[in-house]
Amino acid sequence: MPSPAPSPAASPSPAPAWLPKAELAVLGLVFAVRVVALARFEATPLADHPMVDAYTYWSQATQLFEGGDPFARDGYYQPPAYPWLLATLGGITGEMALGQVRRVQLLLGMVTTGLLLRLGRRLGAPHGWPWLGLVAGGLFGLFPPAMMFEHDILTPASSLAAFTGALVLLWPRPAGAPPASPPVSALRAGAGGLLLGTAAAIHPSLLLGAGVVVAMVARAAWTARAPLPLVLAPAATAAPLAPTTAENLDRFGTPTLVSHNAGINLYLGNNARFRETMFLRPGLPFRQLALEADPAHRDLPARNAYWSARVRSEAADHPRVALAVVAVKALWSINDTEIPRNEDYRCRQRPGAPLAFLAASPVRYGLVFPLALLGAAVVLRRRQTDPPPAAAGLPLLWLALHLPLVIFFPTDRYRLATWPVLALLASVGVGALATPALRQGLPRWLWALPVAGALLAWVPIDPRTDMDPALCRYADGNLAYMEQDWAGAKAAYTDMLAAHPDDVGAHAWLARLAAREKDHATARRHMAVVLDQFPDHFPSLKDMADYSYYDGDKEACVTYLKRAYAVPGNRTNTGVKLVKLLRRMGRRAEADAIQRADPKLAAHPKLAATD
Repeated sequence: MPSPAPSPAASPSPAPAWLPKAELAVLGLVFAVRVVALARFEATPLADHPMVDAYTYWSQATQLFEGGDPFARDGYYQPPAYPWLLATLGGITGEMALGQVRRVQLLLGMVTTGLLLRLGRRLGAPHGWPWLGLVAGGLFGLFPPAMMFEHDILTPASSLAAFTGALVLLWPRPAGAPPASPPVSALRAGAGGLLLGTAAAIHPSLLLGAGVVVAMVARAAWTARAPLPLVLAPAATAAPLAPTTAENLDRFGTPTLVSHNAGINLYLGNNARFRETMFLRPGLPFRQLALEADPAHRDLPARNAYWSARVRSEAADHPRVALAVVAVKALWSINDTEIPRNEDYRCRQRPGAPLAFLAASPVRYGLVFPLALLGAAVVLRRRQTDPPPAAAGLPLLWLALHLPLVIFFPTDRYRLATWPVLALLASVGVGALATPALRQGLPRWLWALPVAGALLAWVPIDPRTDMDPALCRYADGNLAYMEQDWAGAKAAYTDMLAAHPDDVGAHAWLARLAAREKDHATARRHMAVVLDQFPDHFPSLKDMADYSYYDGDKEACVTYLKRAYAVPGNRTNTGVKLVKLLRRMGRRAEADAIQRADPKLAAHPKLAATD
């Protein structure tokens, strides 16, 4: 087996004179594309209406800005560091404005691109390839999902900038440094650790990657007998996680480092029906699953315990199914398909959409992943001549960042956390393809890796992962509804039903739209579909009672009020409404019996015996 070509690590080739200009050109191109994309995005209603997690983050940040505590009731169901960052930005500028957040996140995307230009240059220098930064920066900067996540009030822009900044700070000393010097200075170890911890506090799926980086720095410091970096790197990484960890221990008695939503998220991707559960849309479809937990114990630790126990019990009862699920997720996680979670960003790039031009970007996961596999093989083969824990640690770092996709469920938001490292590895793969001497020094079997990677990335997978134009229309309907474009919302939801006649979300919204037009008969028809699939959904039962009452069917109204009143929870107001209606209908004995059976109703001032 031939040995790899000797590395020029001891005396790296100087960067060519044209390289800085080329790097500036890459930054200019990335900036121009981002500015155009942001301008087009902000011309759409999406810019005014954060959705799902983005809405929650923005609401929490606004409450913090106003002096409130959005975490007092449910704790850290989502990581609190990002809302705190948004509120801090608002405090600096004096206002909470969606536009300013997007502009800051665009700049953070540029920071990450610039950091990757520098990392790629340092990665390639020992091999005589300082131009690798051009490849790494371009792959990150022109990746459409990276740009589109910057448009939303979501965590990737800030967390990736922090994590990549940590990699720059914690990269070992360059070749030619004095042998006695530590691999990373104490100052860089502390600052890099703080950035790592901050990144993980903002986006918890980076926790495993942060652990790998700290372990590699600690190992290098131990080998070099450098005590300060050995202590400072892990201590500084832990510091940003300490407040949430202490709060979780104090309030909930759980040693959770950041947020508490691992229970149901674990179940979504680890059950025999995971193809259905991981694609549940926010709203009624997801709510129906969430209410399978004991309604009487909905505090965070109890909910997490319920879902975690359910995962364990189902895996124990059907171990082969559990293993098959993990295998399928592993395959999906490296496929070219961008798998959505709460919203499908591919809708924003469909023909005619404002961001359709982004679909023309040649940067795709299925093209980059095979190159990254080749790059990983190259750096591992050359680990004797490239200083650890830098290049040789990148494959392990990618694996750690990728594991959440297999442990929980594969989705573009989780996979974006891997993109900076994948871009670095892919740049090495490009270097291997572009360097004849290196190709001659590599074993032939190594070239099977990119071929296998390409096959796995492009093999057809479950059609549910494909973009569904009807779901894009459903999202259009949501935006139209929030814009009070009632006709547009009705048309979009109707298009959704044409493709998916039993969709509960579309039926629920069409019921509300019909009720606005006083067409209560139509509202009842739509809501009947919802209740047929979700018979104990309290808000829908209440709405159905109202629709029935105004449609002149008081008997049906009583029936639905009884069903709503029976749903677990504090239903006193519904009980009051039920009792009063029964009395007006002359059914006093029945009303009195319901009132006597409920102490809260019996003592309610609105239900005096003379009523």
